[in-house]
Amino acid sequence: MNFFEKENDLSNIEYKLYINPKKNNRILSQFYFRMREGGGKAIYLIGVHDHGHLYIKDLHILLKSIIRFINIIKGHAQYKIKIFTNKPYIYSIVSLYNSNIPESNNIIDFNKF
Repeated sequence: MNFFEKENDLSNIEYKLYINPKKNNRILSQFYFRMREGGGKAIYLIGVHDHGHLYIKDLHILLKSIIRFINIIKGHAQYKIKIFTNKPYIYSIVSLYNSNIPESNNIIDFNKF
């Protein structure tokens, strides 16, 4: 189901269908990029495909992804989590804030490791 517009690659909004536990460094690097794009604010839509489609119908799958995401970014930002349904689908919006996001020159590029 197409619910949101296609993800914009150059904004502070990131779509994640789910959080892969094997890609922690990539997710943290993406997080910093989105935070810099938003001047210390970012929004993550978990359960949403890059094209704006909703797929997840199981609350447990969504909650696992939210917990994985929070474990990756904790200590890097304050956050609020909201969970929504558009039956039969479920998704989450995580609003993130950190006024001390360093300039891009100070960010470690985790893709090099």
